[in-house]
Amino acid sequence: MTFRERALDRFAPVLIGAAGGVLTLVVLRPFFESPRPAFGETVLLGLGALSVAGLCALAVYGLRVNARQRDEADALQRRLEDVELYAKAARHDLREPVRKIITFGERLRERLGPAPDAQIDRCAERMSDAATRMQGMLDELAQYARINDASTDPQGFDAGEEISQLVASAADRLAASGGEVVIGDLPDVHCDRAQFRILFTILLANSIQYAHADRPLRITIDGEKRADGRVEFRCADNGIGFAPDKADRIFQPFERLHTRDAYPGTGIGLATARKIAERHGGTLHAQGEVGNGAVFTLILPLQKASLLQDDPKSRL
Repeated sequence: MTFRERALDRFAPVLIGAAGGVLTLVVLRPFFESPRPAFGETVLLGLGALSVAGLCALAVYGLRVNARQRDEADALQRRLEDVELYAKAARHDLREPVRKIITFGERLRERLGPAPDAQIDRCAERMSDAATRMQGMLDELAQYARINDASTDPQGFDAGEEISQLVASAADRLAASGGEVVIGDLPDVHCDRAQFRILFTILLANSIQYAHADRPLRITIDGEKRADGRVEFRCADNGIGFAPDKADRIFQPFERLHTRDAYPGTGIGLATARKIAERHGGTLHAQGEVGNGAVFTLILPLQKASLLQDDPKSRL
């Protein structure tokens, strides 16, 4: 809070009270003169005095509310600065120590060779796995934080071409799960191309991750231009699905429906995908059924001149 604002908060109520007192004396002056005012004039003067007092009280209350809101805004700004400091550390400062733990852990295991004690070997393996998992989490946190970067560039492009390239990049993982991707008709879209690719990379990886063990994976991606002027994309799979009441929970950062041993991951991917959709003025929601797959629906404006401003509550 600046010096001027502090002075205003301290002295404005006094000035308002003084002005109200002067106005009240002006209104009540006829009572001190002769002859006294008539009954009707007395009522009007009394109402005038009450109005002046009410306006003064309202002005003082407004000043206090304004001061309280400024204090809350200052406190929020301080918290955001702390969070941004943590985000910077997560994106940069913490990654180097984790890389060193992984590197030197691998060198140590190579130098020692087969451990004579199974427990020692198991501890070394768990240390390496934990560091690798931490590195993956920091990478995804950095990606999540970059969604609001000012360098984003909304533009029009062919969504089908972009998604086809992503599917080709995931060919090895699809082959490992015996899966296939069917791409239907897709509309053109106007958004940040890089973030669009991130979003569908996450959706493809999610479908591959949660493929059903008893049947080949099948992913269908299609879309259309809606009558309301927006575009809709659907990514459906026949994987393990999820309970309908978990449809919102899966988009919360670090939320997991399964154990890490059963399905590795950080729990940040879908949160990043939804954040991208919302940043572009769109929505991303999911429908699922246990054992029968899931459908993710992305809705975006057909054209958007600029990205939405950063919401402080969405920052890391």
